[in-house]
Amino acid sequence: MDVVDGDRDVFIQRHASDFIADFDRSLGPFLRKPNGQLRRRVRSRETSRLISQVLEHFQELPQLLDPHLPRWLPTLASAYLECLQDRKRSRKVSTRSQLLYPLPNAICRIIYTLCKVRGEKVIVRFLNVETRYLELLLQAIEDSERDNAAALNTELSSSWTWHERYVVLAWLSQLFFAPFDLSTISSGDADEFEQPTLPGFEWPQQVPRITLRVIPLVTRYLASPGKERDGAKALLVRLAMRRDMQELGVLDSLVNWALSTLTAGEDAATMSPYYFIGSLSFLAGVLRAAEDTSIMDQHLSTIFYAIQAIPSEESDTYKVINGSALARKMMIKISRSIIAIVLRKSRQSMSDTEMIESTIGYLLERVADNDTPVRFAASKALSVITLKLDPDMASQVIEAVIESLNRNVLWVKDKANPDAVAVRDLTAIDPLEWHGLMLTLSHLLYRRSPPPENLSDIIHALLIGLSFEKRNPSGGSVGTNVRDASCFGIWALARRYSTAELLKVETQSVLVARGHDPTASILQVIATELVVTASLDPAGNIRRGSSAALQELIGRHPDTVDAAISVVQTVDYHAVALRSRAIHEVAFRATRISPHYGRALLEATLGWRGIGDMDAGARRVAATSFGSLTAELAQTASENPLGSLSASIELLLHRIQNLPVRRVEERHGLLLSLAAIFDSIPSFIKEGALREQADRLPVSKVYNSLKAILRESKETKFRKPELVAEATSILVVSVTPILLLGLLNYDEQVSRLWKFVQQGSTIIDEADSSLLMELLQTIDDARTRQLTLFDDLLEILESCVNDWLDRNEIEVITPSSEAALILLLFSEPAKRVKTIQAWSEKVHVPRSPRKRHGDGYFHALVRSQAVLAYFKNRENTAAEQISVPKVLGERWGNDNDIETRVAIVQSLTGKAMLRLESARFLDLISEGLNDYTTNARGDIGSLVRLEAIKATKTLWQARGGDHELVVRLFPQILRLAAEKLDRVRAEAKSTLATILLPSDSDAFQHLSFTSRAYFGFLFTLRDTKWLDREACASAPSIKRCTSSLLAGLVTSADTGNEDLVVETRTALAELCETSDECLRQVCSSLLYNLKLYAGEDRVLVPTLEVVAYLFHAGLLQRCFHASGLARAVDANVDVDGESAARHVFNLKQLCLLVQKAAYKTGNVRKLEACIKVYGAIAAVNTGTTTTTTTITGETETDRVDDGTGGRGGNVGLAGRVDADVDVGRGGAKRDEEGIAEARRRLGALLLHPWPRIRSLVVDELWNLLASEKGGGDGSGGGHGIEEEGEDGEDLKMKTKMKALLGVDWGKADKTVVKRAVRDLGLE
Repeated sequence: MDVVDGDRDVFIQRHASDFIADFDRSLGPFLRKPNGQLRRRVRSRETSRLISQVLEHFQELPQLLDPHLPRWLPTLASAYLECLQDRKRSRKVSTRSQLLYPLPNAICRIIYTLCKVRGEKVIVRFLNVETRYLELLLQAIEDSERDNAAALNTELSSSWTWHERYVVLAWLSQLFFAPFDLSTISSGDADEFEQPTLPGFEWPQQVPRITLRVIPLVTRYLASPGKERDGAKALLVRLAMRRDMQELGVLDSLVNWALSTLTAGEDAATMSPYYFIGSLSFLAGVLRAAEDTSIMDQHLSTIFYAIQAIPSEESDTYKVINGSALARKMMIKISRSIIAIVLRKSRQSMSDTEMIESTIGYLLERVADNDTPVRFAASKALSVITLKLDPDMASQVIEAVIESLNRNVLWVKDKANPDAVAVRDLTAIDPLEWHGLMLTLSHLLYRRSPPPENLSDIIHALLIGLSFEKRNPSGGSVGTNVRDASCFGIWALARRYSTAELLKVETQSVLVARGHDPTASILQVIATELVVTASLDPAGNIRRGSSAALQELIGRHPDTVDAAISVVQTVDYHAVALRSRAIHEVAFRATRISPHYGRALLEATLGWRGIGDMDAGARRVAATSFGSLTAELAQTASENPLGSLSASIELLLHRIQNLPVRRVEERHGLLLSLAAIFDSIPSFIKEGALREQADRLPVSKVYNSLKAILRESKETKFRKPELVAEATSILVVSVTPILLLGLLNYDEQVSRLWKFVQQGSTIIDEADSSLLMELLQTIDDARTRQLTLFDDLLEILESCVNDWLDRNEIEVITPSSEAALILLLFSEPAKRVKTIQAWSEKVHVPRSPRKRHGDGYFHALVRSQAVLAYFKNRENTAAEQISVPKVLGERWGNDNDIETRVAIVQSLTGKAMLRLESARFLDLISEGLNDYTTNARGDIGSLVRLEAIKATKTLWQARGGDHELVVRLFPQILRLAAEKLDRVRAEAKSTLATILLPSDSDAFQHLSFTSRAYFGFLFTLRDTKWLDREACASAPSIKRCTSSLLAGLVTSADTGNEDLVVETRTALAELCETSDECLRQVCSSLLYNLKLYAGEDRVLVPTLEVVAYLFHAGLLQRCFHASGLARAVDANVDVDGESAARHVFNLKQLCLLVQKAAYKTGNVRKLEACIKVYGAIAAVNTGTTTTTTTITGETETDRVDDGTGGRGGNVGLAGRVDADVDVGRGGAKRDEEGIAEARRRLGALLLHPWPRIRSLVVDELWNLLASEKGGGDGSGGGHGIEEEGEDGEDLKMKTKMKALLGVDWGKADKTVVKRAVRDLGLE
């Protein structure tokens, strides 16, 4: 309903200075190198950033750029000219041209963006207009044409883009303002330059050479479909209107040429419409430039009749022109300019009058055109012409417009209520015609063409247009344009006419205003309608337009509107931007200001802008607003507020009763509005006069109407039954206080009922179930005196509730479960137990997809816990046998259906049962956090995980003292906070924040869940000192948290989006660089996860990829190198409580884990990851990633076991690691075995049957051999290269590398592969 993005104009106002400072800082380095030299090429990414992330933000408020344009544009222009003057620059485009732009191209892109934001006419004024650059720019665009022709035969793309052509053409049009003849500017003699041939164009004598060059060039671009057509038109018009060109006859020749292009030709049907649009735009431009002169007088009749022939005559050319909306718009502009020139004459001839009348008739037809730009042009042209007509003819045009607006408006009486005010019927109206007519009327008002005598009819039309709405066959709105034009018309009316002239219009003379207070002035009526539109209209631009018109009306006509200043401050331009805020807050505050606005808002809320809106969310908000407005009016404007509420209730019940079945949306809104009124009644009930106040409410009528509504809901098949189910469920809950007032027949109940007369949602609120239990007792006591209390209602309600609970729509589930609780509330005790038992039996047994029950039963069963508690307090044996946690737990264990599991967890989220029975649901929540079920739809288990995270948040927010909730669930939430799905990470982040210290929680909440800082913070949370001790006195070990966190993070680091992969890998590398302790923890956890998730490729493959990445980053070598951190220990426990001695940090152990992962797998990605790890292990001893070790005097007892199978060491600044000598020797042997095994595995995979795998192995071997060839330095722990044999080893290595070349390993014979394996020493 509301726009997702915030107010763009507010955003740019707040951040404009930052954007401008950013552009100022970036422009210099963007154009020039540090030494001051111009760049040849610039990054396309930087160009796009300056355009899309800086300049385009100013489209809402372009005037903010004005102080900076004199500084930016000359800089850009001078840089562009310098580029053109440097003829030594290469014209060839780099092979990286997709990532780089030539500097001239980038400059023109920026200048074009400025033209788009601020307007071409403003921007070109800041470009250099020295005449010496005219030849340079013209030569540059001519060269680009030749380059473009040459590029067609080559692979290089050196031609200009349309941005450059547009900017240069617009720049040239500015340069042609030169105040001296072009013959003095042209280089060379015109006689030396051969006149080019241009079809339909006759060259005058003695044309300057520069003209001979420009005209053919411009006419070619004039037929372009791109933006350069506008630049070409501006240049050609500027050239033609020069005095020296007129004297030479160039203008006449160009006009004749343009007319010749519009004549029928043999190839007209194949011509592009842009060919004719260019000619028409040139004629429109020339005529517009000559409106205040007599230059074009001799061509007026010729052009006019040529244009008039296009829509009236049949030819292939005219069909092409008439088929283009842009061409029709140009024709209107031409006609407007012709008539404007004709009307300048002091005396018009008969032919002139005929031209005027024909044009007015043509424009009146075009205001109903199917295309909006044509209607805009026609309405503006008609208003301009009308302004220049004599008063008699102008009044005829205005009357024709008003008559057209009133022609198809019907006023229909309500047959059921003949005394009611007639309602207008707009079904016969053409919305496109009305848009054009309303625009015309608005433009006429803006120019003050209509006389004050016509204001009554004009205001009537404007007020109808302000609330105009019509829908097309598909249900879309087609009335927004009409309302927008009406806002403009009212704004113009307030601006152009005096207060006295407007006050002379009687309110009763305006038919649409008769529903308002007869004593109100017409200005008050207009202001009220603007307040209604600004508060309720579905379109944001209409709400803001109405707010602007209201501000203009009140500002221009002071002391004529009730509470004018307060209304303007309330119906603020920014306050009405969000529709929900406008309906809720703005409408309510306007009602408080004056009941006059409130009554109009209340009436409009019952129309198409409120409860009749097609958007369900808007109807819900409008219904809530209707209840609050009704309550406010009853509170402030009536001595009998309950009587006013009763009248509103009866009005809604009457409309519901007479509503056709097909109008489901309106029924939905009416039922919600009725529920909103019921919710407001308890605030009017005062203690001590309960019976008297209840007598003022139609309790019995509400009771009977509720039964009728429920019966209709049950028996009628509606088009959208879920909407009726939702609204009726909400109504059942809201009507509870009215039903309780029916218990006042018993005197002894009056004192007890007072505390229960509250909103239905308050009575069933789970936060305080004591009120519900007391009410259960009260109703049971009443039933002892009247056994059949509510039985007739409950019978139909039970049937409806069962139907509602069987629905799975999100909007129905919660209201239906609340209605189910109301059913239990009013039922007799035995019936309550039977009902809950029936729900339990339905939920307990898994069903087939066809017989699956609705999700509402889970929610109803959870909500019934309070009723069961009430029975257990009264020692009801039957109720004690019902255990909701047991039923849900058994259903969870027996049903693996994802939708069912999601519904179960959703029913628990936020409920008191989850907090009270947390121990019984802990296993269920934990299992939900680990649900990674996938099918053809993808990772559907994420739906369960998402709901389980929300349920965990409910548990943690309760802070009930059960610290196992944190100890057990925290590592899982930590894992989910790092996994690749954005929505899962976002929800897990919110959940983690609930158990952090308040200061850390605020900082954590402000981090983006895709940022490096966010993942870095997750790493710090492995240490539970960051957690709030009130939420968790004990917490899981750091090893367990690290393992769980990495299990989630590797999925983001491998299969996430590009930015996510970069951020997670960087955060992980930074953690490993922090200390040896962190490095050992990461290494241990990765190895442990390789074993733990051996059968789960979801984690195993990303873990292998991350291991390979850390090897390539030079980090894991420090853990696995024999003289580094690799050592066996006789420590206590590791990540999962196993002996740390089983997790020895050595390459052999890692190699065996990788081999186990690749065993008999058909997963290509897994094999690829294994190959990368094998290659990394084999390359450990190449000398490129080895570490130098030092021996210290530290004793074995000084080493502290870290619980991960390794012991702490000290890493120096250069990455050197202290280690024990004995352990290092043992680790060296295992490392050598691991390296040898990795090479053997690569050799074995070279014999893999899949060609892709063999190719991947060859690539890895090539990298391995290349690193060995270039990195042998003798420090490889037994695998080094002897100094004296360096040349021989290099030659041998080159021979091995050469053996990998020249063979298609995907198709190689097995004998060839085996020989290569043997030669490479991989056996």
